[in-house]
Amino acid sequence: MKSKMNKQAKTWIIKQIKLLAPKRKIQILDFASGNGSNSVHLARKNRIVTAIDKDSIKLVQYDHFEYINTICFDLETNQNWPLKEKYYDIIIVVNYLYRPKIKKLMNLLKNGGYLFYETFSVGNERYGSPKNPDFLLKDRELINLFSKKNEVLAYFNGKVIGEKISIKQRCLIKKTS
Repeated sequence: MKSKMNKQAKTWIIKQIKLLAPKRKIQILDFASGNGSNSVHLARKNRIVTAIDKDSIKLVQYDHFEYINTICFDLETNQNWPLKEKYYDIIIVVNYLYRPKIKKLMNLLKNGGYLFYETFSVGNERYGSPKNPDFLLKDRELINLFSKKNEVLAYFNGKVIGEKISIKQRCLIKKTS
């Protein structure tokens, strides 16, 4: 359990949350939370986090955190998401892409809330998984999806050098309507 839980939270997300919501009690959704590195880091800072994922084993790993609420649910089913609309101040999505429902994320945010989205982009197939274009964002895809009714505060598409080289797209969007 230790090695999975010690996975480093996404630095750019954590820094931005600290700036955007320094001391407020806020509702954060870690969408497709996986091993929960973001959830755990934020819960240790007394942030209230809802972690949703289809893998119940991963969710059980952080049941003992006071500020993490978990929901076990397959986000790719035809069932309605068991999440409150216009409830979350911040939504975090990392390394997950399911295009049929991606626009619905904004319905979960309060007006003035923030969506942090980071996942693999076209070009990543040269460095590793995913290679399937269904799981790779096209150039400026996040901007094209969310910018019409919202404000794009930050955008990046390019090479990320970490444990492995990858091509990623990152976007920070503020809900304005």
